[in-house]
Order: sequence, then structure tokens, then C-alpha cells
Amino acid sequence: TATATAAIQLPKLLLKSIIQAAIETRQTLPIFTCLLLGSLTFHVLCHKLEFESFILNEEFLLKCERYNRVCMKCLFIVCGAGYTLLLLLYRHSIRVIFNRQLPPLVTFHALDKADKEYWVGVEFPFLKSFVVHLRMLRPLEVIYRFVTARFRVLPDVLVLGEVRCGTTSLCEQLSLLPGCHTPFSLWKHPELDHKETFYFVGHYLGFVNTRYWSMCFPLKIVRWFCKKVLRRPFFTFDGSAQYLTSPTAPYLIAKAYKEANLPPPVMIACVRDPVAQAASWWRYENNAIDWGEGMGLNEWNHDLRPESYPPKRIADAIREEYSSLYDTVYENDAYAKGLVNGAGASNFLPSHMMTWPGGQLSAIGRNGKYHRNITRYERAFVDVFGRRENNMNYVTIVPLEDLSSKWMLQSTLFDAFERAPAPHQLSGILSEPNITSVGSKVNCPHRSSSNVTTDATDLCTVDGQSLSSSSVDVSSLSSSQSQDGVAEDGSKVVQRNIHRNAGSAMLDTSKEPTEDDLENCYANTLLTKLTYWKK
Repeated sequence: TATATAAIQLPKLLLKSIIQAAIETRQTLPIFTCLLLGSLTFHVLCHKLEFESFILNEEFLLKCERYNRVCMKCLFIVCGAGYTLLLLLYRHSIRVIFNRQLPPLVTFHALDKADKEYWVGVEFPFLKSFVVHLRMLRPLEVIYRFVTARFRVLPDVLVLGEVRCGTTSLCEQLSLLPGCHTPFSLWKHPELDHKETFYFVGHYLGFVNTRYWSMCFPLKIVRWFCKKVLRRPFFTFDGSAQYLTSPTAPYLIAKAYKEANLPPPVMIACVRDPVAQAASWWRYENNAIDWGEGMGLNEWNHDLRPESYPPKRIADAIREEYSSLYDTVYENDAYAKGLVNGAGASNFLPSHMMTWPGGQLSAIGRNGKYHRNITRYERAFVDVFGRRENNMNYVTIVPLEDLSSKWMLQSTLFDAFERAPAPHQLSGILSEPNITSVGSKVNCPHRSSSNVTTDATDLCTVDGQSLSSSSVDVSSLSSSQSQDGVAEDGSKVVQRNIHRNAGSAMLDTSKEPTEDDLENCYANTLLTKLTYWKK
């Protein structure tokens, strides 16, 4: 009796969830499912009910039924493929991304005992997490884009990361620039949609074939139409913030552009104080853990993650005996490069290398090693494309503070676009910053957005454990070192009054810095940079 009750209740609950998802989220798969249900209903009505007396034209009814039968078959194939991929993505997400065990399909429990008979309660522990994935995942779009991948472009700009360093704000500003076409995201989530593809970190069942990365970006005919017919600029970007720390992403990305015979893209790395980044990432991921528990995901996947995961404190995450478990994965470039170039590895990543190797919280302390992570990208692209002219770097570094200033952000992007390996592809997108109306009172030393030094040594210790074992020096990566004719007065200490807000002030006039901020901080800096560009 309990099994029969479950067999009746489960389809009702699923059907209700699908209809709600179609109405509230407008996801393609739930909508197509509703169309299939409507087609089935029409088919039943035509065959089982006597509607002939209400139909004026019987021939018209037969023709409609014939077309309906064709549509029903097509919808059945599409929905079957969609739900098959959805189930695979759901299983992959629970086990690899959420690091949990799959919840059981159905459970029974006794409610009461009377006259030797049990009233049995039926629950579906998987349903809550499955409905969340039904509302968020886009399996039909994934199938369509994989089929048309060869007809699509690769991104012109890559925002590599780091997580919790302002990448969302930067991508939001990029999306507002003229000619920008945002990337496709597997997840319909406010923080991820139109920003992160997650392709090279294994969200697509671990599939990372470089020839299919283009499935996340617009069609080539769209680029041709924008440039040749509309005479408008065109560019697209990928803002996957996990790429900077990923051990395999640099080699996969470089390989993708080499195989497509394209020049390297503009690559941007956002950085901030590594201690603040680690604390922010810790809070963010603990909220994600709470979210998983709210979906009924209570058992950790210790087949993939160690028994000690998740660490209870930051001190546990950075302790040597825990962090050393993943040194081979994160620190051994030869191992990651061998996986990419090995037989079959160019198609699928092994499970322990997908998303965050060792789990999201295993990256605590590693995300802040900006010098190490950015150097990995520089070496990967130098190996494939060689050194750039004048020894310029492939990666442009943007401090978090610059995202709060319209002038600093616009000048940094303008500089990065002008120094791109193929600048003609990004021409006309950003105009040269104009600050002639801004006054200047303080003689600020020259400071490039690509020249930042952050020393994490002894900035923070937890239970005697230092958050970073070495100085994080990004300045050695800068391609904009001290230039001829630009005096750098290191003896002066300039108080920088940074205007902070929830997002960037680049295109939002209501959030621009005050005049004092500009005069005391940015005016001379940008005038110096623009003078150098003109020279």
C-alpha cells in the first residue's frame, strides 16, 4: 500500500513542480514538458471523446490531429533527451559541486500503530534538491549549443578571477559596454547567469574538450552581422572566477585558442587583500553549505572528498596536514599539464580535478597566491604563443579598489584593450578616458592598475597558523613598470580616500566618487597614464 501511495504521489508532485517551474522561471525544459502534456491531452480528446458533433469540419480535425501527432513525437524526443541530461547533470552537481551523497528517492516511516496496523508516511528526500536543479539547469540549451559549437566564436575577454575579488562587478560593467554579448551559463542564477560558463572546471559532466568551449558564446553569423551589416562593435567575454586557481584551466584555454588559430584574448585578474579574500570566501561557501542542507543534502560525498571535509575552521583549512593533501594537484604544474595533454584527458577531467579539487574550502589560502596563479597563465601562454612584443604580460591585474572608480576602471580596461594581442578586434568599444574637467591638487606618484603588491605574511594568523606562508607579490608580473619620464616618489605616503560602494561606479553616475576623491586620488594618476599612452 505504501509503495502504491508513493507511485501515485510522486508523479503528481513532479507534475506540479514542472508546471510551477514553467510559469515562474520560464525554463525551456518545463515549458516543452507542458506543451507535450497539452499535445497528449489533445490526442486523447480526439480519440476517446465524441467531439465530432461539435466540429464543423471533420477534415480540419483530422489534419490538426495529424500535425499534433508529429509535434507530439518531436516533443517526446526533445523532452526525453532533456530529462536524461538533466538527471545526469543533477547527479554530477550533487556529487561533485555540492560534494554530497545523492539523497534517497523515497523513504517510508510509521506514523501510528492501532490494531496491529501501521499508518505509513511517504517522503521523497530527493524532490527538493531535484526541483531546485530543474529550475536552475538548462539541459536543452546545452544540447543545442553543443550541436552548433563549431559555428560559434571564442571570447575576446577573459575575467579569470579571483573569486570574491569583484569579478561580478567587473563583468557587469563589461556587459554594459557597446557591442558586448554575454556568455551562456549552465546555471540560471543571478550571480552566475550571463557571466560564468564553468566549462573548463568540469560542470558539464567533466567534459572539457577545447573544440566545444565555443558552445558558450554567440554564433559567428551574429558577429558578422554586427560588424559588417550594422557596423557596430562586437565582443564577448567569459567571467569564470574559478579559472585563476584551477590547475588545468590555463593549459586548456591556451590550447583552445591555438587549435582555433586565434590570437590570445585579453585576460584580466582581479585581486584584493588575500586575507580579506579568504575570509570572504569562507563566509560565502559556508552559506552555500547551508543552502545544500536546506535542500536536504545532509551526507557528504567522502568517496570523492576526504573524511576531514569540510574543515570546521579556517585554521583547519590552512593546517599543513590538510592542505598538503592537494599540493600535487594545485602546485605541480607538470601533473596538470600532463592531464591536459595526455590521451583522453582533453575530453574529460578526472573526478578529483573537477570544479575545486579537494572541495571549495580546500582553496582557502591558495586563492590568495596571486603571483603563483597568474604566473601559471603566463607560462602556459608563453609556451603556446611565445613571448609578447616588448615582454608585455598576457594578464592584466585589476585591484578591487579600482572597481570603485569610474576613471580607474575605464582607464584600466582601455589600457588592456589597447594592449591586446589583436587590438583591432576590440577597437571602438572603449573611448580614451577624458578627465580634462577634473582638477588636480595633489602630486600623486605614478601607479598602474597592473602594478600591485600585496604582502600576506603575518597579516592574519589563526591558532598560530599563518594564512599565507609567503609574500604575495603581484608587482613582478606587471608590464607597466616605471616608464621613462614618469617619476615615482616612493618616499611620499599618499592617503588614498577610496570611494566604496556595492558595485562599480564606471557607468552609474549616482555612485561616482566625490570631487575630493578624484582630486586627491586619481586625477594626476590618470593624467600621467594618458600622457604616457599619447607618447
